[in-house]
Amino acid sequence: MSMSGSDTDTSLNTRIASIDTTAGWIPVVNVLWRHFNLPDTTKASGFKKIHANFEALYRKIAKAYTDATDERIKGGIVGIYARFCVDSLLRNKLFKKGFLNQLVPLIELPSCRTAALQALSTITHHGGPEVRAEIAKTCSQALLTVLNDLPADSQTVELAIVTLEHCMHPILADDATPACQRIKGSLPLLETVKVLTEVLRRRAADYNLVSHAIGYIALTAHHVKLPETTLKLFVAGLRSKDWVFRGTCLGALVRIHREGAEDDVRHIDPHALLRCASNPAPPKLNDILMDYGFDKTELYTHLKTQGVYMKAMMGSVSNRDLYALGKVLANIILTTEFSIGDGAFEYENEVTGQRELMTQSMTGLPFSRWGDALPHCARAIREKGVPAEADLADILDLKFFVMRQRFPDGVKLANAAIKRNPDFFYAYYFMTLTADRVAGLCAAKKGMKCPGLTPFVRFQMMQRAVEMAGDYGIQILQQRAAEGDEKWAEGIAFLMSALEDSKSYIAQAPPDNRHHKNVLYWNILLRITMDEHISGDLHEIEGSIRKLKTADEFSTWMGIRPPRTEFRQTQETVVKRLSGALAEWSATIATIRSDSVAETPSAQKREEDLAAWMENMELDGCAEAGCGHDHHHHRGHHRGPARKAPLSVPFSVKRAELYRCSWCGNPSAALRKCAGCSQTRYCDATCQKQHWKKQHKQQCKPKE
Repeated sequence: MSMSGSDTDTSLNTRIASIDTTAGWIPVVNVLWRHFNLPDTTKASGFKKIHANFEALYRKIAKAYTDATDERIKGGIVGIYARFCVDSLLRNKLFKKGFLNQLVPLIELPSCRTAALQALSTITHHGGPEVRAEIAKTCSQALLTVLNDLPADSQTVELAIVTLEHCMHPILADDATPACQRIKGSLPLLETVKVLTEVLRRRAADYNLVSHAIGYIALTAHHVKLPETTLKLFVAGLRSKDWVFRGTCLGALVRIHREGAEDDVRHIDPHALLRCASNPAPPKLNDILMDYGFDKTELYTHLKTQGVYMKAMMGSVSNRDLYALGKVLANIILTTEFSIGDGAFEYENEVTGQRELMTQSMTGLPFSRWGDALPHCARAIREKGVPAEADLADILDLKFFVMRQRFPDGVKLANAAIKRNPDFFYAYYFMTLTADRVAGLCAAKKGMKCPGLTPFVRFQMMQRAVEMAGDYGIQILQQRAAEGDEKWAEGIAFLMSALEDSKSYIAQAPPDNRHHKNVLYWNILLRITMDEHISGDLHEIEGSIRKLKTADEFSTWMGIRPPRTEFRQTQETVVKRLSGALAEWSATIATIRSDSVAETPSAQKREEDLAAWMENMELDGCAEAGCGHDHHHHRGHHRGPARKAPLSVPFSVKRAELYRCSWCGNPSAALRKCAGCSQTRYCDATCQKQHWKKQHKQQCKPKE
């Protein structure tokens, strides 16, 4: 490829100087492109030619940059480099050449600042983690200076914020590499958070700016101690009309409390329960237990089943009937959470006077620890060959896998059991303990529709469904913001599912159930986030707040101090600050909606043309021709027409139902429609068959 263009005899400075300064950057870039005889990068062969001649091309372009007397030449060259950076290999080569050392000084030049910032925005849009981390390290201070010095320049402020947010992800993400994590300490994170908070206070109507600014602050949430006013911004943001803003704020509030949060209590001391049984509950709690029905409470059920358990285990020494023992243990497992104590048979050594474990030869049983009885009992049940008892054997094995943390083995068994019996609710329950959030939620929803479901298993699946749907809904709203209404609706459907299940749990579960606190944390947060009307004094949800206090009292009575988990602290932060947060931020929050983005002022059209050119988007009738490069993998971060408006409060419940399985209620965007009526939707063939058999067969009417 020839290294000289048709205009080599013409002074480059003269040609650039002849371009009207009001014409924008595209004419400058076009002249430079022809001057360096660069190939057409809308074709697959274009980047290949640049790769093949990179060293010679770079020397020529770098010399022109050094020799330039017109600042616009430098700005245009930086724009060319930004276009090169769409290709990852060229991007790495340019960074090794010290490309940023040429770009950063241009941020200080008024004539080149926009081109430099647009180049940075484009590079961080396409750049990998290492490139974006390097930009954060090199450019953060310069970008912060721009925000401080030019607060009234809306385009400059927006480009600076977009770049800052883009390059923070690889440094502040949970899975950041050690190299990226080391950069964090050198960045002005807190100072930037303070500046961005003030930018949002005075400029909330520009949605692209807002979404990137709040994204940056949210990323830093558990890396710096946020100013009180920023914390209140997140709290007030829960009442925004924009769903992504709301989801980002809720996710950030949870992350703020991650550091130093206490783990939830996973086990209950049986001695503490015995003390509760021997000591009457305080009058208030006793009245609540009696109103619910004492024989249905957790305490009563646990103590009753423990008596049955001890009797069965001790009886097995004399009768050695593992089949009968297994049937008793399976029923106990379905009745209470801490059903199978891992005790052992003991005797008193007459010589030493000490309590010692009885050996298998002494008991005549194939186990010493009581927990190890489960697989032996399961085998005995299977050997009987009664088809109706196949589920009982699986219950014993699944419980054993939980106790021994053998979850992969349990997953295989649970899947096989569900294929044999789609109504086997304990297998679904096991899946909620081991699967990822989506599969676990699906299992919980299916399990709660099974006939014969015991109260214990039902409420266990219900509280798991609240947590999994809530977590995943927040994740969708934060990570899939630019994918349109399909993903918006799916994320909201997950949150609605969590809220509905939390209401059912609070209304129906035993008041002394240890999971009440966690479900109430979610209930309070989701009602504040999703209810159409919530006042600063929270009188609309005073019932939930009162029940949380009662749940704490039950926990204390049982000898368990309520641990300060991240969700406990999150709801405390929101409840404590909502009134003040709305007073400070409600006027700003009310303006944040993506569909409020005004038509782009004509004064910015020239700079957007440059942005489009850097991205190789359609420009002057020339669309990109499939160059094979990933132009838009960093969702929603390019400038251009406002994206489709996200859903706003109040969100239609009827619309959310379009993303819920008609049988089990599981939220998903990948549901299959009924081929007959096209009205019902299902997770899979299992749900469709169950609904058809039990309800839909009488209702299905072919669509006319």
